[in-house]
Amino acid sequence: MQLLDESFVLERGTVSFEKRDSRLQVLSDIQLSIARGEWLGIIGRNGSGKSTLAKVIAGYCPLASGHITKGWIEGRRIGMIGQQPDAQIVGETIYEDVCFVMENEAKDPVEMPRLAQQALKRVGLDLPSAHPVAELSGGQKQLLAIAGWLVTDVGMLIFDEATAMLDPASRQRVLQVAAELNRSGTAIVWITQWMEELAWADRVIALDSGEIAFEGPTSSFFYGNRDNEQGETASWLDDWASTPCQLLGYEQPYAVQVARSLQKRGIGLSPLPVTVEQLSAAVNNYGSSA
Repeated sequence: MQLLDESFVLERGTVSFEKRDSRLQVLSDIQLSIARGEWLGIIGRNGSGKSTLAKVIAGYCPLASGHITKGWIEGRRIGMIGQQPDAQIVGETIYEDVCFVMENEAKDPVEMPRLAQQALKRVGLDLPSAHPVAELSGGQKQLLAIAGWLVTDVGMLIFDEATAMLDPASRQRVLQVAAELNRSGTAIVWITQWMEELAWADRVIALDSGEIAFEGPTSSFFYGNRDNEQGETASWLDDWASTPCQLLGYEQPYAVQVARSLQKRGIGLSPLPVTVEQLSAAVNNYGSSA
């Protein structure tokens, strides 16, 4: 029997596909865990294996080798929100779309209206039930897709570059909804190429050519840390080009660049910012405590 607090674990996961006369290995020896209520950020360039890893976690892609232990998520749903808003829509109205999921799960028809309205309200779609899906913006369609999962017993939501096609305001709204769900206990796997979107993550995994090139706290990805000879953690802020973010060839977010520049001048911000909003708060906090 699985312990309720046991993590979801992927052990030495490998995925490969037939390609003419050879096999293309997409993921190689992937080892990861996802705790209950965690926010895991996954970064990687096109072709790094991000979407394949998302499908493996969701149970949509079989492993060539390796093993998955579901742990706390056993018996619960793992939902997935993709890039294309229209590809996830099945109903003509927002109510029909959410009810489609409940019909597949044989939910009590009497309960459907209440559950649908509850889910739509939770993601901020305070619209009439008969509102046509065709009149929704891309961001609203992504929120509708999230609502579709909320009427199930979903314990983990995977966002596979779900904001890639959205305008900045819609991106922010989807992130806010994900953050609200995370605070209520839903585990979030956030796959992105936007550096600033990693600010919400407790932990970051960087994929490179199907392998994990970095795994650690978000602050370590952007600012680095290492253990010195005495076993004490030392900052990498003084070494301008040694953070994992830079070593993997990614451009640091503006807030990180500013914070590191201030550090070189003896001004240490806390907590270390990733977004401009976090930078502003950290600077104000430094000023009030100086």
